[in-house]
Amino acid sequence: MTTTAMPEISTDEIQIVRTPPTVNDAQLILQHQAVDAANGANAGFGILRQFESPPTMSQLRKKHPIGSDGWGQVMAFLGSNETTATFVRQGILNEALVHDLYWVAGAWASAEKICKALRREAGEPRLYENFEWLAKRVP
Repeated sequence: MTTTAMPEISTDEIQIVRTPPTVNDAQLILQHQAVDAANGANAGFGILRQFESPPTMSQLRKKHPIGSDGWGQVMAFLGSNETTATFVRQGILNEALVHDLYWVAGAWASAEKICKALRREAGEPRLYENFEWLAKRVP
């Protein structure tokens, strides 16, 4: 969990206070994992790892066309990572706990080409920005 606090001395600087993981963090993660199991996100990482190297968008679409179960599972996986990273970035979920539970950097390495291709196609540079941000913050 991350919170923002104003310093006690008279400056305009904001301090980031890191707190240890809580039971609420664990409950949120378990709820999120249940959603992942239901929507196929758990299988999405496995699909990306089946390629010899991280796949390009065209490689993914060739093997798992839009509308296929595999495509949906990969998109659910990307969405799950973006959600988790957004929770961390907004101070809702403890960053250290997330890095302890998940291999975020490995997930990003497997999905980076796909995420960046989706950004280009949508013309939206903010797609998966929190996922990328969290992956680069490996402790």
